[in-house]
Amino acid sequence: MRGIHFHLILFNGLLFTGCNATKRVTYDAPQVEETEEEEKQEHEEEKEEEWGEAEECSNSADPNYRTVVRNGETREFILHIPSSYDSATPTPLVINFHGFGDCASNYAEVTGNFYQFDTLADSENFIVAYPQGVIREKEGGEWDPGDNGSEYLNENDVYFTREMVAEISSEFNIDNNKVYATGYSNGGMMVYGVVCHAGDLIAAGGVMSGIMLGEICDSDEYTSIIHFHGIADEDIPYDGNGHFQSVADTVSIWLNHNNIPANSLVSRQMNGGNVRHDRYSGGTENTSFELYTVHSEHDKEGGHVWFSDNIDGTSPNQILWAFLSNHRLDD
Repeated sequence: MRGIHFHLILFNGLLFTGCNATKRVTYDAPQVEETEEEEKQEHEEEKEEEWGEAEECSNSADPNYRTVVRNGETREFILHIPSSYDSATPTPLVINFHGFGDCASNYAEVTGNFYQFDTLADSENFIVAYPQGVIREKEGGEWDPGDNGSEYLNENDVYFTREMVAEISSEFNIDNNKVYATGYSNGGMMVYGVVCHAGDLIAAGGVMSGIMLGEICDSDEYTSIIHFHGIADEDIPYDGNGHFQSVADTVSIWLNHNNIPANSLVSRQMNGGNVRHDRYSGGTENTSFELYTVHSEHDKEGGHVWFSDNIDGTSPNQILWAFLSNHRLDD
């Protein structure tokens, strides 16, 4: 019954509106020669526009294409193996869920290559799986963060996630105590889903521009979360709207779920006040919740993006990995 609550919220006809591609912020640029920084920003905007454009995916053309087959159903994912991988050493695994309407191969190209998540994986020695969502009634690849108990891959994304990890583990030496979930937008919703309903599988979760749907999680699993959100996100508003709860509500749910004292909050201003970092700690099984509220990055208001501007000299990818890798299931 816990999964049904999520499922009904997800498909009540209200969700995912505007959650697919990263929106580009447009402005009238002065008629001067572009600086190197402006050229980089323009290139980033072009990359952001690619997210979620494809209605049908051609993931099989990717050299890192993999499948999971169970009960006559097939699901796809793209797998990045770090150059430093050693089959004799148990290796962490990060599952990175795409946003609504996207394709795993496209998301892996943008997030993994352009935003250099795979470069980080190579240097820090972790495997990255980019799974493919199912095209359902919204007519785009999407994630249902509930667990309805079904053991059919196309009906239950939590079950698919478990089976994908099992499939990867059958071929590679995975450290089962260091399996993590991260994701963007609807993929961030899926992160909350798997840490809620597969907390025995996921050691920690990281969310970029996503939100939690519903309020019900398995009562005997406690998982630490790091969440990045733009103050000017128009797709999943920071303060919530008729479709999505606010970031503050999500924080409150997780403080209660993990038994983290609200008075444990330590806040600091970063990037000259453009980013606020809130850290709550001291929960059950030493759990914590960290929130990065982005007021602006790359000289734009913090929007609906995979964040990439350095925060006090450290990239969001590095902050994300430092947080995730500090947690183990057997801690």
